[in-house]
Amino acid sequence: MTHLSQPLLKKAILAKEAHWEYQRLSLLATAWKIEELKRQLSLMEGFEKEKKESLDGTSQDLELFESLLSLDTSAEVHAERKQLLCIYDDDILKFSAINDHLNHLVHQLPSKD
Repeated sequence: MTHLSQPLLKKAILAKEAHWEYQRLSLLATAWKIEELKRQLSLMEGFEKEKKESLDGTSQDLELFESLLSLDTSAEVHAERKQLLCIYDDDILKFSAINDHLNHLVHQLPSKD
């Protein structure tokens, strides 16, 4: 990278920084999707433990509660969560590599004393 002019090196850093920020936000979105699925599973498991009859018996209450549930089965939600955890782990590794590369580029700039 030492053969790059300072303006071009700064542009490379800005481009890498934009990619870093994109990856960071992608990781955050995946983490929240994992959290959503975890909470959905908790809700589904809680619902399975409760008897539908104990909801007070009105169809309106039952419809409202069922509308909160995912259309997916518990097994499907578990599978999606497992898949997202694998993706998240892989993305963490990619993010770390991008972060290391960005730090390397930044250190190529001359220090301003």
